[in-house]
Amino acid sequence: MGIVRDSEHSDSAPTIEGTGIRVKDIASAYEHSGYDPDEITQLYPDLSLSDVHRALAYYYDHIDDFRSPSSEPTSA
Repeated sequence: MGIVRDSEHSDSAPTIEGTGIRVKDIASAYEHSGYDPDEITQLYPDLSLSDVHRALAYYYDHIDDFRSPSSEPTSA
């Protein structure tokens, strides 16, 4: 599986192909909640350990996109 952007799922956010699980959710579990990659596979049983590492690599390769103000949700 790879990282995809599908306009029909997750508002075109990068996701793990075939799962709909967003890269930013995996990164948040890792960075902010303190889960290690093995624990993330328990949170998301559809993911393999390599999927988690692939998502984290994608996140860090594109960190500016994830942390830019335009990527933050807007309030109404």
